Amino acid sequence: MGNSKSKKKGSSRSVKSAGSKSSNSGAADAARASSSSAEGKQSGKKKSRPSIVAQKKVTLEDFELLTTVGKGSFGKVLQVKYKEDSKIYAMKVLKKAQVIKRKQYDHTMAERRILEEIEHPFIVSLRFAFQTTNKLYMVFDFFNGGELFHYLSTGGRFSADRAQFYAAEIAAGLGHLHSLGIIYRDLKPENLILDSEGHIKITDFGLSKEDVQGEHDVKSFCGTPEYLAPEVLKRQPYGKVVDWWSYGTLVYEMIHGLPPFYNRNREKMYRAILQEKLKFPEHMSLDARDFLGQLLNRDPRARLGFNGVEEIKAHPYFSKIQWDALLRKELTPPYQPEVADEHDTSNIDETFTNMPAAVTMTPADQQRLRNAGNAEQDFGGFTYQVDNVLDGQAYHVSMAEEDLEEELAGMDLGEE
Repeated sequence: MGNSKSKKKGSSRSVKSAGSKSSNSGAADAARASSSSAEGKQSGKKKSRPSIVAQKKVTLEDFELLTTVGKGSFGKVLQVKYKEDSKIYAMKVLKKAQVIKRKQYDHTMAERRILEEIEHPFIVSLRFAFQTTNKLYMVFDFFNGGELFHYLSTGGRFSADRAQFYAAEIAAGLGHLHSLGIIYRDLKPENLILDSEGHIKITDFGLSKEDVQGEHDVKSFCGTPEYLAPEVLKRQPYGKVVDWWSYGTLVYEMIHGLPPFYNRNREKMYRAILQEKLKFPEHMSLDARDFLGQLLNRDPRARLGFNGVEEIKAHPYFSKIQWDALLRKELTPPYQPEVADEHDTSNIDETFTNMPAAVTMTPADQQRLRNAGNAEQDFGGFTYQVDNVLDGQAYHVSMAEEDLEEELAGMDLGEE
């Protein structure tokens, strides 16, 4: 994980580190307790995905804290070194009290659970998770190539080939999530990190949803304003295809420099998402225009991707992409970040790196919290470790269901 430099001035984007969106992660079956976890589930038993849980437990004392690389309303993200093998990781530290106060328990546990079960070349993987009385800790591989947001906000739009390459790796990652019944719901440049070679890593699963199969399985509304699909703004039940709208918005932004319906006034932007005709800049290729036109179709059933990722991969926009080679990471990225070594934090905002890399100590092996209400809710099943070691972090304000509902309720979006 990592946070990169710079923000677009005057935009609605703002810092979202260890939790300004919804925070992270969940654990196995113990987390499925609340009412929202029932939403979208199919009848019968869920098929569990394979995961590797090591027997050995880790604590904060097993890591050397090096540098702060992100900060948010729930906690912070630190670059750390695992003492046992000296490998560098990113440690996300979440305050339990803030997670409970912001009603993000279910989202936090869901992300933790999702990340435990995923291994993919373009998706961040969870390596360790543990907790003390007051805090949750999640440890990922440290990727220091910088966020896509950093490069878009400092260098402007990408070349056509660079945008296409990133779009292909992101599509492969989203397709994998969808194959597991997971919708991501927060695709944006801040949640996409480059590794040292220039490959994409999708990170931050705080708004993701499990057990989604049908097109109307999900009834909760959350995401980042610039990337919200029309059906979300209309507060209609939806399925995985909402991710392909956000994906189309992101690809447009990579090619052009701004999302297609962007406006600093959110109400006007929402109206544009619902009603305005999609316009293309002159420099955009015909294949890209057709590709984006189909992705940004307001009818979910007619949207490219409704029938799965294969129809996206088959579009002429990707005619140059060799998908098998892409998944093996055999294609050379069009841009290689300037990274000295695994300790390098030069692509991370100095606002964070100048902060002390410290955690208020609590006894590492204290008993987990019992159901005592308020901030003392038990995060049972959170602790986790994989056997062999192989992660990302992030800026656009992500909005959880309660916040988005409140904002939309006060707006006249001119819906028919």
